[in-house]
Amino acid sequence: MLVIGVRAATLSCPSVRLLPCVIGSSFSLTLSSADSNVFVDLTSSPGLSPRSAARSAPATLSTIKLADPSLDLAGVRASLSALQQSIDQVEALRELPSDHEGLRREFLATQRRAEDLDRQLADAANAASPYVLFCQRKYDLVRYQLESTQTKLAECLDALQERFDNSHELEACRLRYRDLKIRYDEAVSEFQDRISTLEAQLAAASSFSVVVPPDMARRIADLESHLARSQSDLQIARDRQSALASEIRESASSYKAAQAEVTRLKAAIKRKNYRLRTLNENYERRLRVADTTIATHTAELGRLQDRVSTLDRDLQKASQRVQAVTSRRDQAIAAHTATQDRVSAARDTIARL
Repeated sequence: MLVIGVRAATLSCPSVRLLPCVIGSSFSLTLSSADSNVFVDLTSSPGLSPRSAARSAPATLSTIKLADPSLDLAGVRASLSALQQSIDQVEALRELPSDHEGLRREFLATQRRAEDLDRQLADAANAASPYVLFCQRKYDLVRYQLESTQTKLAECLDALQERFDNSHELEACRLRYRDLKIRYDEAVSEFQDRISTLEAQLAAASSFSVVVPPDMARRIADLESHLARSQSDLQIARDRQSALASEIRESASSYKAAQAEVTRLKAAIKRKNYRLRTLNENYERRLRVADTTIATHTAELGRLQDRVSTLDRDLQKASQRVQAVTSRRDQAIAAHTATQDRVSAARDTIARL
């Protein structure tokens, strides 16, 4: 007679214990787990083999009683949730390489853009340096010319002031000359009157054959000598007058030349100042353009550096997420492998039994 009793068969459980026991001619097999027990009782009559028991009559069918196992639905749901999370993590892990590659391409493009901007900034600085040096040399040259012109203008103004002082002296000389001329004319007219009087007296005396006394002759000789001296003084005064007139004419021409030179220097200074203002405006405009370009490139470079930093942080976070997902995946794979190993071992043990 063969009787097999089964209670709550859950053979796929990872914790299965097989407890064989042989007592006399009875053989019992007990499979115990954390949730249920399986009991198999194989008994036979003493002295009967299974073949003889099969030939004996009447034949009895084996009876198997199956009990409805009580499943832990919360655990099953937790397992399904964990499995869904693992599936989501695996899908996210599959998407991470493409995201990482996209971020890497964007990072490389941004880095190339930053390098291009650096090169453009360096080229702009190198291109602006010769022009800045040229403007600086022109500015120094014009400034030196302006200083030289200002020095010449100061010298001309000093000379003009000296000419003005000379003009005052010339005016004083004119006044003295006019006084001297008036006095000279008076003296000449007086001497001419006296000469006329003396000539008349001499003619009268000669016509009457009057003997001239020695005193009168001496007086006449003195008057003649005085007249000669007066004539020589008159000639000297005339020469001095001519010299003063020529000096006045030269002073007037020099004054006109000085005024013309001052006018020319003022016009040259005006032109130099206009040229200097033009150069300063051009230099400042080019400098503002260069500053604006440099500021724009610097701001663009700062934005790109911020973008690169953001991409680096995103890449680091993505790498950390990849590492975390990889670690969890490895742990899940290890746990799954261990479970499979335990199930395989249990199955092998059951198969051997």
